[in-house]
Amino acid sequence: MKDVVRTNFHWYMMFEYVNGGQMLDYIISHGRLKEKQARKFARQIASALDYCHRNSIVHRDLKIENILISKMGDIKIIDFGLSNLFSPRSQLKTFCGSLYFAAPELLQAKQYTGPEVDVWSFGIVLYVLVCGKVPFDDQSMPQLHAKIKKGHVDYPPWLSNECRNLIHRMLQTDPTQRLTLSEIMTHPWLTKGFNSPPENYLPHREPIQLPLDPEIIEQMHGFDFGTTEYITTQLTNVIQSEEYQRAVRLAARKATAQTPDLEKKRGMFDFYKRRNSIGSREQLTASSSEDIQRGLDPVNAYSPLLSVYFLVKEKRERERLEAEPAPTPTPQASEEKPLKMPDLADFLGVRSGAGPATGGGRS
Repeated sequence: MKDVVRTNFHWYMMFEYVNGGQMLDYIISHGRLKEKQARKFARQIASALDYCHRNSIVHRDLKIENILISKMGDIKIIDFGLSNLFSPRSQLKTFCGSLYFAAPELLQAKQYTGPEVDVWSFGIVLYVLVCGKVPFDDQSMPQLHAKIKKGHVDYPPWLSNECRNLIHRMLQTDPTQRLTLSEIMTHPWLTKGFNSPPENYLPHREPIQLPLDPEIIEQMHGFDFGTTEYITTQLTNVIQSEEYQRAVRLAARKATAQTPDLEKKRGMFDFYKRRNSIGSREQLTASSSEDIQRGLDPVNAYSPLLSVYFLVKEKRERERLEAEPAPTPTPQASEEKPLKMPDLADFLGVRSGAGPATGGGRS
């Protein structure tokens, strides 16, 4: 959704246009996909889910019908009507989703944190991509429930061992034994043919410190967190807590022990200016799924309030960059002649057709 406009009698919702269709229709028309093609889709789904989870958002209704594909092959996850904000320190109690893609703990009415149910649904989606059917099916509803809770999956012989291993570890009925999203993103099957795990497109973040920006708080008021005074008080309590400050100190120690991130040097939103650049494909945020699940990462899913504060702040920055006029190139005076640059081949001692061929590109 791009924007919402409310009048006295109507709500107008503006959505991004996707010039393709549902993944469901794609599978129906193409049948099961080759693993190489499925991998490209799976990497995009993982990227989108990782972005959501690091912003304290769990989808809870991931399925083939809720994934759109553009004509260029880009993935868009839609229908966040059952999504919710989650916290690593509490559990969700709403049992929702589509039966064929629902995790066993939802059918058993067990409480859950959030990301683990999306991982199960992602595993079902991946199975459908490479097998052309759902792993659990039955005409009888009670029997279908029983099959999902048991979690026994039949794998066709054409699947590679790596693909089978990934799906098997995503479809663990015990959510504590299920792969985390960062483990999925670094799995050999998902990185095969690529130089790195999928990107999540999160900009570099620094832990939030006081004082808070009142304009950001005002915009957060529309998320039903309460009054601006209440939001300010709650955020202040989180930031001043010893637990949060301990997480900040731990993150700082880890950062100094690691090689400085290239994106840190480029600035918080350089990635946005370079979003269409083919040559800029660095992974923007290192995986720290274990810290996120334990509530130890101060900038990723530490608290729903903090996550929304980050999102509002970053949205404002994107809008500011979009509003900036493009730089006007300086016209060259008519009497000036362009400076002739020396031939690079002269420096390298290479003549046409004599040197080794060079090439590049992405797989």
